[in-house]
Amino acid sequence: MAQVLEPVAESTGLPGTPDFDSYPVQHWPLAARAAEGGVEVEWDDGSRSKYHPMVLRENSPDPETTHPVTREQARMLTEFPADLAAVEASIDGSGALAVRWSDGTDSRFHPGWLYAYRPGQASRDEDLPERVIWGGDLDVSAVRVDGSNILEDEDQLARWCEALHVYGFAILENVGTDRSVIEQVPALLGPLRDNNFGRVFDVVTKPDADSNAYTSMGLPLHVDLATREYMPGLQFLHCLQNESTGGESMLADAFFIVAKLRREAPELYEALSTTPMTSANKAVNTDYRWTVPMIHLDQATGEPKEVRWSPWLRAPLTADFDTADKVYKGLRRLFEMGESADNTVKVRLKPGEMLGFDNRRVLHGRTAFDPTTGGRALRGCYVEREELWSRLRIIARHERARLVSN
Repeated sequence: MAQVLEPVAESTGLPGTPDFDSYPVQHWPLAARAAEGGVEVEWDDGSRSKYHPMVLRENSPDPETTHPVTREQARMLTEFPADLAAVEASIDGSGALAVRWSDGTDSRFHPGWLYAYRPGQASRDEDLPERVIWGGDLDVSAVRVDGSNILEDEDQLARWCEALHVYGFAILENVGTDRSVIEQVPALLGPLRDNNFGRVFDVVTKPDADSNAYTSMGLPLHVDLATREYMPGLQFLHCLQNESTGGESMLADAFFIVAKLRREAPELYEALSTTPMTSANKAVNTDYRWTVPMIHLDQATGEPKEVRWSPWLRAPLTADFDTADKVYKGLRRLFEMGESADNTVKVRLKPGEMLGFDNRRVLHGRTAFDPTTGGRALRGCYVEREELWSRLRIIARHERARLVSN
């Protein structure tokens, strides 16, 4: 993997930053002044930003405030005066913001960092590629990524991570058929998630199957482990063998389908996004269950955040008759939409390919296959989505560091 790149100042004399990131200077501050206890900065793009004193003071990059090794706060908020105010502010010769505080301390701030965190700017925590919502006409070549050297090549890793986030799934090609691949490659993102099927599981036909996945029957579109409080965020399936007749993988963007439902039948969409429904597993030794609406909405945006689409792991619905009627009509409508070629793509995995997908967004299934015509063997695991998001941010951070150092 690429060596971790430390933040680099764009020119001699600029202060460091209170984190491990790098901040190319896109706009320079022209002037600054103390204003109502805070600091007002005028930028070369004509904009003005007014910073709260505590936002600046607790993020001062000096070693007494920010630990020089961990980059975490070394001084707590309660250690600063409650009435702390800026008494002087200016732009120094290097282009940094210099502030004198009412307690007699001084701070200097990197202009790139200052611009990135100006008031009203979208949080850098959401600095991720924009998602593409897709239907059955998706060109699958857009999500195929060469993985022949992914363990060492950060550019390959970056392309894979971006496709996985943007489209919700990606097919990594040329990873070979060694059984250890399913542990090595997903671990590039973060720790594998253990579960009742094991840290790594083999998707093969079993005479004592404890899941429909371990039979040769077709599987309708679904998400995995909707019965858990935290559904796995990502699933990976590494193809070792796929010689039998049938067994094509089916994929659909649940956000695309539920958006259609919202437009065409808003009352059914409302029922599925507000009515608590219990997902429950059926097993001899475990009893997992979780109760939430099938379509889980983001409280901030009102848009779907995850979809618990499970045709066979739903406990009996206890809603009143009229609500239950809308829920069942909505479920039938969605399941029918999931069977439509307008909403679904099919791929036949080849040995040496690994399918990864967002289990809270992308539905997966398969056509039935005949095990007497040849073997079919996949190995699978789960990883959380936040591991992917972290890796994407680190990749972007490395790119910013390269821009700054050039």
